[in-house]
Amino acid sequence: MLRIGGIQIKNIGAIQDLELIFNNSFNIICGKNGIGKTTILDCLAQSFAQDSKIRRSANSEQGKWGISWFNNSILTTQNYEFQVRDFESNPRTRSFQNNPLINLAEKVIVFKTQRDILYSSLGAISSDAQKERANYMQEVVQGMSSHDIKRWFIHRYLFSHVPERGLTETQSSNYDLAVSCFSKLNEQILFNHVASDSYDIMLDTPNGIIYFEYLSSGYKSCLAVILGLIKEVEFRYKNPGIKVEDFDGIIIIDEIDLHLHPEWQAKMYLILKEILPNAQIFTSTHSPHVIQIAESSEIIALIADENGKVCRNNIVNEEYGCQGWTVEEILKDVMGMTETRTDLYTSMINQFDDAMKEESYQKAKQAYNVLSKMLHPENSLNKILQIQLASLGSDD
Repeated sequence: MLRIGGIQIKNIGAIQDLELIFNNSFNIICGKNGIGKTTILDCLAQSFAQDSKIRRSANSEQGKWGISWFNNSILTTQNYEFQVRDFESNPRTRSFQNNPLINLAEKVIVFKTQRDILYSSLGAISSDAQKERANYMQEVVQGMSSHDIKRWFIHRYLFSHVPERGLTETQSSNYDLAVSCFSKLNEQILFNHVASDSYDIMLDTPNGIIYFEYLSSGYKSCLAVILGLIKEVEFRYKNPGIKVEDFDGIIIIDEIDLHLHPEWQAKMYLILKEILPNAQIFTSTHSPHVIQIAESSEIIALIADENGKVCRNNIVNEEYGCQGWTVEEILKDVMGMTETRTDLYTSMINQFDDAMKEESYQKAKQAYNVLSKMLHPENSLNKILQIQLASLGSDD
């Protein structure tokens, strides 16, 4: 089992001095744009590489980060510090020659924001890719590629039909999980078959049978992560192989909610918890729906103080997290949005309030006529505004 216990970052990107302690299961980093969410994920991922492209802050001579970790082959928590002295528009690769964590790179799987699955025509199905330590170290910096997901899945599909020399028990279990993943976001989408003439993955949908690549970009982004995880576990653990549920390494996903419909954003979080019960997962999000459903210990909300220093936002309830919060409250107090309504709405509310203070029925009525058309038909504010307006009498 590999776990990162915590990280301390100084003068990297927008972060001056930040120390975080992590949950052994799920860690969701959130906050307004530019707060340093991706910086934290990059530092975590590139801790397992020999080469790094992390930049120090422009106004500092040196940046550094350090992590503490635990591996089942090491009985005590270990610490290692990475120093960054260069800063350039296209930073030179920094080499950490004595980094002990490179030996653990195969237990770290990283997904960046570029994870669409484009159509590819397969003329033949090859065997699994053979990876070495250099490949793993490169992938923690660049992120996983989704180009070989289709080839891997079709390979498993074909050999799942070979009675004697087909898949191992572990591969069969992972393949069954992969098949089920097509419908985890939407139970109406099911794997149907692989076309014998073109090696294309065909799916059952409410609109009939379609090519896998015809799914929405959000659906494919989700599958790029889920199927990519299953594929990578199989590529990295061969003798012996392991089931995905037994993977006990680290998963890093930048923007777990990328391209996903709001209904699916929280579901993606639940899917990962279901299929990876033994992994430690780090992700960033802009989704209030993910924050709303997460456990309190999993939420790492960041905020900038009055001096611009990034620190932990302690507004999240220690026992229940944000499970009783509205989406609007999360957007404002966790994601840092100053206003969730339009300027026109704010202007009309202010006009209505001013008219109430002036006790001007005519002005209040004009503002109310606009607001009543703007508000949701079932918004209780409609009734409140009517009562306030009625208190002024009428213009007769």
